[in-house]
Amino acid sequence: MKNLKMQFAAGLFAVVLLASCATTSYIGDTLTPSEKIDVYYAARDVKREYKVIGHISAATGTSENDAKAKIVEKAKAVGADGVIILGLDFTGGKDSTPFEKADAIKYNN
Repeated sequence: MKNLKMQFAAGLFAVVLLASCATTSYIGDTLTPSEKIDVYYAARDVKREYKVIGHISAATGTSENDAKAKIVEKAKAVGADGVIILGLDFTGGKDSTPFEKADAIKYNN
């Protein structure tokens, strides 16, 4: 019985650890994957007409550049033409985790 409890505790720990590693999230439309992503840091810098197709967030991990790379990869996967990096935010709470937020955009033709 004691061994079963230890196995359960180890399994639960593994599940929680893996869930915390889900470092990139996306909500929005998914289109045909893209090859190239334009990166902007302000909406006013986008000189073409566009629409926001979704929102991406990525845990910063060891650096903000890691999060930016994850955002760009997710944007490619969902078919965006570009991303507008919105900045750094925190999950809140005692063990607050920093993450980058971005809008995924698709240019109007």
